[in-house]
Amino acid sequence: MSVEHNSSSGSSDTAKYRTSAAIVGQALAQATALVVPGMSVAAICSYTDKLLETLCGSVFRKETIERGVAFPTTVSVNRIIQNYSPAPEDDYILREGDVVKVDASAHIDGYIGSAAHTAVATNFPSEVVTDRRADAIAAAYYASEVAAHMIRPGQSARNLVKALGLVASGFGCTVAAETYTCQIDRFVMSGKTAFANRFDPDILVPDVTFEAGEIYTIDCTMSTGSGVARESAHAPTIYQRDVHHQYSLKLRTSRALFSEVCRQYSVFPFLMRNAIGTNNTLKAGVSECVRSQLLVPFTVTADKEAGETFVAQFKATVMCHHTGPVRLTRALPMPNVHSNTVIPRESEIGQILALDCEQAALPELPRLKNQIPTPIPNQNTGTNTAATSMDTS
Repeated sequence: MSVEHNSSSGSSDTAKYRTSAAIVGQALAQATALVVPGMSVAAICSYTDKLLETLCGSVFRKETIERGVAFPTTVSVNRIIQNYSPAPEDDYILREGDVVKVDASAHIDGYIGSAAHTAVATNFPSEVVTDRRADAIAAAYYASEVAAHMIRPGQSARNLVKALGLVASGFGCTVAAETYTCQIDRFVMSGKTAFANRFDPDILVPDVTFEAGEIYTIDCTMSTGSGVARESAHAPTIYQRDVHHQYSLKLRTSRALFSEVCRQYSVFPFLMRNAIGTNNTLKAGVSECVRSQLLVPFTVTADKEAGETFVAQFKATVMCHHTGPVRLTRALPMPNVHSNTVIPRESEIGQILALDCEQAALPELPRLKNQIPTPIPNQNTGTNTAATSMDTS
């Protein structure tokens, strides 16, 4: 049953959270429909970001507020774990059978909605995927469902991490490193409570319990490999200002670049190629801005195990209401996969999945007057210049 809840911060705030969630849901559905062989990853990212911006501009039009992409859309393929939004020269053309993770985020007046979905690129959608790709996708899907069901008052972060580990091991997978559950707030993507979803004996999971009124993004990413993340061969394209750090830049190009970044962006991450635009001389300023910690790059990471390793991801934005968890972003249908692993109803995970988890009522978005051109797949996938680095980085 769909429900509409008011948070402790007021119904206007809740309406903006729900609107962001609706926007992300629509954009994510349209983006995953583009996951077919021959499609450019860069084109999917660009299309989705434009769609998010356009949809954000169609709501709350009477209010003078900041709105738009909260984190650039990423489309990470196969064993790439996160943060892949390639420049044209580092593009990847999808191939038959690729496991494709689409991650999208938007905000209205700083109120964030974020979600991710995994699809398999195929020209034969009726065929069921039954190999190790199915295990990774099913593990990530059910982990996301379990986590969403656990965002309830009094439940603990430690129990959530334990449950995700149980799901992963049940499907013969591992929780990918550097993936997190984060409390969000207005203009804050990682609030006072944030913890890694992968258990690490050397890092203590914070002893925190979820409280009514809090909102979390839960990034459930599973790998058929080790799950250990390493820096890939793909250069970072996403950056964020560190608003708490100050430094007097020495190079004129660095000062010009940072000035442009401050003019265009506030606290949310951005694509460096958009900040630079056509002024390619600004590229020379990136290194000093990063060294001085004024700009923080988001590394493109991959599972360290090469070969037939697949990573799948599902992400949701969930409110901890006093009645229980309320999912803000709407889950898309699970891909057409079948794993031999079954979750018994009487198991610990089965019992968690049997708990209530309501779906928030989301607003109907305005119909766009000007449609964004949909990218067309390239029929000649043999021109895939980034294929080798995508498979082995």
